[in-house]
Amino acid sequence: MELYLIAFSVFIANAIAFILRRVSVPPIAAYIFTGILLGPSVLGVVQDVTEGQLITFSLLLLLFYTGLNVDFKGLRNYLGLALETTLIGVGFTVGITVAAMTWAGFGLLPSLVVGISLGNTATEVVVIMLHHSYGVSEEFRRVLVMASFMDDIVAIVFMSLLAGVISGDVAGVGADLLKITGFMATFLLAAYFIFVKNSSRIYRLVIEWDMFVMLASLIFFGTLVAARATGISNIMGAYVAGLVLSTLRLIHDPTLVYTVRVEELMSRVTTVLDLFVAPIFFVFVGYATVVSYLMTPTFGMILALAIIGKTVGSSLPHIIRRRYKEALAIGIAMNVRGSIEPALALLALSYGVIGPQLYTSIIGVSLMTSAIIPVIFNILTWYEEV
Repeated sequence: MELYLIAFSVFIANAIAFILRRVSVPPIAAYIFTGILLGPSVLGVVQDVTEGQLITFSLLLLLFYTGLNVDFKGLRNYLGLALETTLIGVGFTVGITVAAMTWAGFGLLPSLVVGISLGNTATEVVVIMLHHSYGVSEEFRRVLVMASFMDDIVAIVFMSLLAGVISGDVAGVGADLLKITGFMATFLLAAYFIFVKNSSRIYRLVIEWDMFVMLASLIFFGTLVAARATGISNIMGAYVAGLVLSTLRLIHDPTLVYTVRVEELMSRVTTVLDLFVAPIFFVFVGYATVVSYLMTPTFGMILALAIIGKTVGSSLPHIIRRRYKEALAIGIAMNVRGSIEPALALLALSYGVIGPQLYTSIIGVSLMTSAIIPVIFNILTWYEEV
């Protein structure tokens, strides 16, 4: 794809995002919409939608940022309820999706891709949505963010395993899962003992901004190299790099130097993402979307499965505890989707696991829910505090 077409697309995408942001529509929805509008299925301004290294690197930066957003302190405090919300929400959504789609004649693997995609909640959209919400307690915020984070882990692990699944080597898939688990555990334990238990020794690396940036760069590219050497996807390497740096928040420090440094790094990475990474990646996601497939019964079925599955599944742990207001609110909030599911769909499309129809359906659900759900959630929390 020629550079001027990318520049033109990002310009239009940011202009639309600027307008829609005033009504609390996340920028991701505007970027995908722009890609659909300029892509082959509508105006045809862009015809070449071949995936390149720029798109791949954009995905890695997005996953690195997702890992940086993880707050391990919050995970420790609200692990039980957040884990139940994730497991039941994802499990119920995947279960009814796979059952309905296999009944409709789709294969098991494409049905799993759709189910995992629809079962995910976008942490980055959740954070934006909570920023603009009203009557939301701190406990509700923590549980929602932690549950969405664990949703991301499920989707990212699945993305990492996808190549092995396609090869048809079931034993190899089991080995890959063990490698991924060991990879994450090794790096997180190493980060805990090197950073948290020996914080005084890394103080100079953290307090000096230039040194800290070099450390973050070493961790990011080092985990990519380690992931490749281990035989797992770079996707997992980028995500783990963000998690490793996020462990700095666990250091007990009255001056909050370590937490402030992670937040500052997140702010700088956010600027890079907002400037060109996210617009380029999600505009490309929109390019590959075929609008005519959004008018089919298949899309209607997938949209219904996504909303019903996530709303019912995520609210059940709160209904069991007789927290009915929180149940409705979290059931609705867990329906927001953003970066991970389009990335998973794009990966599956590039591998040939799903075709344009299912890919477009996933993107359509992501676009509609990320645009509509924050508005519904804001209205709900405006009238009823949760």
